[in-house]
Amino acid sequence: LDGLVEALRAMEPGVDLLGVVAETHTSKEIDTVARKVLGQGVGPFTAMNLTGGNPITRVGLGHYTEKINSWFHCPESLDKAVEEGTAWDVPGRGEKIEIDDAKAKEIGDLLTGAYLGLVTEILDAGLSNVADLEMAVSTSLVINPPFTMMNELGVGTALQRVEGFAERFPGFVVPECLKKQAASDESWTVPVVLSRDVGAARVITIRRPGVLNALNETVFSQLEEAIGAAEADDAVKGIVITGFGVKAFVSGADIGMLSRLKTADEGYENSRLFHRVLDRIEGCSKTVVAAYNGLAFGGGNELAMACHHRIARKGLKILAGQPEPNLGIIPGAGGTQRLPRIVGLEKAWPLLRTGRPFSGDDAQEMGLISEQVDADQLVDRAAAIATGEAGVEITRIQTGPMDVPESMPELDIGHLSKKIDEILQRAILDGARGELAAGLDLESRLFGECVETKDMHVGMETFLTKGARAKAEFTHE
Repeated sequence: LDGLVEALRAMEPGVDLLGVVAETHTSKEIDTVARKVLGQGVGPFTAMNLTGGNPITRVGLGHYTEKINSWFHCPESLDKAVEEGTAWDVPGRGEKIEIDDAKAKEIGDLLTGAYLGLVTEILDAGLSNVADLEMAVSTSLVINPPFTMMNELGVGTALQRVEGFAERFPGFVVPECLKKQAASDESWTVPVVLSRDVGAARVITIRRPGVLNALNETVFSQLEEAIGAAEADDAVKGIVITGFGVKAFVSGADIGMLSRLKTADEGYENSRLFHRVLDRIEGCSKTVVAAYNGLAFGGGNELAMACHHRIARKGLKILAGQPEPNLGIIPGAGGTQRLPRIVGLEKAWPLLRTGRPFSGDDAQEMGLISEQVDADQLVDRAAAIATGEAGVEITRIQTGPMDVPESMPELDIGHLSKKIDEILQRAILDGARGELAAGLDLESRLFGECVETKDMHVGMETFLTKGARAKAEFTHE
């Protein structure tokens, strides 16, 4: 229904919570508030005009009335619009609709109550679950993800909005799951790391398609929990980590999370959060295989490198890269330490310092991945490798010091920050001279050092305001 029914209800006179006859709201006002409160790209009435959806909606409401409950009966306003073949009066392009605060709040509370009530009713009916509902809404509709929205509002406040709507419009059901969640005084848990078993392998999938499966604190927490559960399960013989969809394995760390860092200590602690989880994966007693289903940048590639073995979907022209220098930072999740140990210092040196991405063929040639597999066979092949059924030898990463030459090749880094490059070189070379654990801690300290440079803030601001392809004007400070 995507807000249409509640919008139509809001246009019809009713009785508000104080027993006062509510003022009729216009379709222009409702469209305007819906965009602001529910985050809709266009308001519900504009959407109906664009799709010619009035007749379909009227038929659908008739079915819902019969199958669910009487609240879904078709409003008179929709009946009239269908019979007369009229379009809704909606805001024109650039038109500003003035609404006083009290009226905007009333409309917003109605829309919110109906939207969240309908979503949790679907949950109550057993038609879906929190994870799938959140993803379906996020990817299919231009509207705020419902469970995240409830967590931001406060689940108790969300319940009040639904109860207010139900009191005003009899027949609307207040879902039991929402009452129970509010009574628990806890936020909804929205799973973004999902687990399933393929034979004796536990397949762990990172699913945040709206941000190309980017890593944030929630992903790390759920990933750490999933790895622990798989390792503790005697029926699980190996583990696979992959991403949802075909575009990205993991696109990297959430830039919003990184841009909020202000001090060296904050940068250090953020990096150590990454390391704690990735060290947990690397130290897992069961073989962990990364299955690159799509591109992996920054923290995504670092996650794959913490796994014991890596394979990729065939034909990826861009598989991976460590683009951190473009953002005015160095890799902070092990990239400066694990990439040289996996592919060799000579090959890692230009990749880390320039941020240049590379293909699946390049990755296989340098030894980052062992093979490329057709998309429909990727997870099954990774599962067979993880459980030992494929007979592939697993060689875990070297943790001791590396041989470091007295000098490394000169390299043109173009527009990139000389200040960040100097820090990056220290991380690569000093880290390689010692044990892996010491190198990872060094990387975290130097990542924190980046946070207090001018160039990190230049890089982040450029990315957030101009996009990933824009070249930051670094000051080298």
